[in-house]
Amino acid sequence: MLSFSCGLDDYPVVYPIPQSNITQTLNQSAVVRIPTDNDPNTTVFSHFVIFYRIYVSKQLVSSSTFDSPTLTAINPVLNSDYNAFFPYIGSTTQVNTNMDSLFGGRKYKTLFLDGPDIDSVLSAAVLGTTLQFNFPDSASGGQLPTMTIGSNVYTLWRSNRNGPSFTSPRPDRNFVNNADLYNSQFIDPAFNADVENLSGITDQDTHYTYAAMYIAAAGIDPTTYSFIYSTPALINIFRLPEPH
Repeated sequence: MLSFSCGLDDYPVVYPIPQSNITQTLNQSAVVRIPTDNDPNTTVFSHFVIFYRIYVSKQLVSSSTFDSPTLTAINPVLNSDYNAFFPYIGSTTQVNTNMDSLFGGRKYKTLFLDGPDIDSVLSAAVLGTTLQFNFPDSASGGQLPTMTIGSNVYTLWRSNRNGPSFTSPRPDRNFVNNADLYNSQFIDPAFNADVENLSGITDQDTHYTYAAMYIAAAGIDPTTYSFIYSTPALINIFRLPEPH
């Protein structure tokens, strides 16, 4: 088991995915190269977890630029959240920070898949492989945002958990820029709790939506049986496809 020593205490850790292992292509795709260092025989690694939040915007952005002017133009809260997470990316001092608390405190949810259990999919089986994320421009013809591992293609699903009353993503659990998704009357803890509205946007404005996604390794502390986490890496800030 890997541990860091500090005085008399040993802290089990899991390794992060280096930010340099992630390549973004505009805001439509990303490639995540998974290292092999989280060997479950020598670490407490369990699986990878992906945290996400959807942001409403009236700005069309096609790049994968993460500077403050661009993120603020999309949605000021997106910029604020990114600045809150940035000190943890690649950090060697924020070991074992509780990512559930860090991301949950800013209303982030955990990603699901249509069908398979994502924790099982992102277990030790993905070590040494590549995750490919694709967000098409349009959902026409049934094209939906996906994650591909080898020959397996998984449709991404929005969460219906990570909150006491969050049970009904509207209009559905797909990552698509539907009107009910950004309708302000549905952005509440019971429906679109994974969506951050844009202050000042009106019904006359064109609405776009973007999903910021971060990935971290998770493991189980053998003493407390609680989850521990690596520091996160930013996968991308994806623009959700337009409905067909």
